[in-house]
Amino acid sequence: MGPFEYLLMFVGVILGLAVSDLAISLHRLLGAGPRVRWDALAPLAALVALLKILTQWWNWFSTAQIARGLTFGMFLGVVAGTVMLFLLAATALPDEIGEGPVDLAAHYQAVSRRFWLLFAAEFTLMTGIEIWAQMAVFHARFDPHTLLSPVFGIIAASVALAFLRNRPIHAIALVGLIALYLAQSFGRSLTG
Repeated sequence: MGPFEYLLMFVGVILGLAVSDLAISLHRLLGAGPRVRWDALAPLAALVALLKILTQWWNWFSTAQIARGLTFGMFLGVVAGTVMLFLLAATALPDEIGEGPVDLAAHYQAVSRRFWLLFAAEFTLMTGIEIWAQMAVFHARFDPHTLLSPVFGIIAASVALAFLRNRPIHAIALVGLIALYLAQSFGRSLTG
């Protein structure tokens, strides 16, 4: 097993726990049956978290060459980003169901700021690690125009969503991210 596999295995455990948390939370909601007042935003946030996890895992297979040049500092950044991704997934759906009614609209309202700030922080950190690794491993030069790329637009929009309480805009953002994650990975295979 090479360095890439060790890195992938370690962060894979964290990502596996994130998917498990989503599945357990969904199981509890389904088990609560009629006590749950369903709302679209929390399940959409959970789907965004799941797709973010899956695309992150999938994209790591194309970074095997970069993994050989990772420093310990870069590795700490990857682990921190992976933990943020776990926290993002854990935020999307309620963990505790209790005996009373469960209102998913109220849950999303209560956690949306944390969800979007975690999204922005994880996205920023992982983008920074990717730029750092490409500069270190491939001796790529940093282009200041990168700051104007759509990636940084997504980060700015995520921070704005943390403070904006407009449900239709949140729904559009969540559906847009779902479409983006599906579109960027649709048709890709592990070998190419």
